[in-house]
Amino acid sequence: MKKKLTAAIMSMACAAALLAHGGAEHVMGLVKAIGGGSVTVETVKHEMVIVLLTPKTEVLRSNVKSDLKLVKVGDRVVIHATRNKAGKLEASELEFGPQK
Repeated sequence: MKKKLTAAIMSMACAAALLAHGGAEHVMGLVKAIGGGSVTVETVKHEMVIVLLTPKTEVLRSNVKSDLKLVKVGDRVVIHATRNKAGKLEASELEFGPQK
């Protein structure tokens, strides 16, 4: 029951965040792979999501500008992304921190 309640709350929070950011999508979870211009994230629903990284992607750690080279497999991330013309997710911002 507790897991269902937590999942429901997370779903509502994600939906509210999507509305608040004008169509931007949030990808939250653990980094499973990074490199070659993309990051693969395992979400809380255990889905693998690939997000493209561009030179315009802003990287933050604890709300301070950081370097993409510091992002490692296992780090927790929150990525703000939009769909490009090809329909793929493209990150405008990647926030990260170590796995707890």
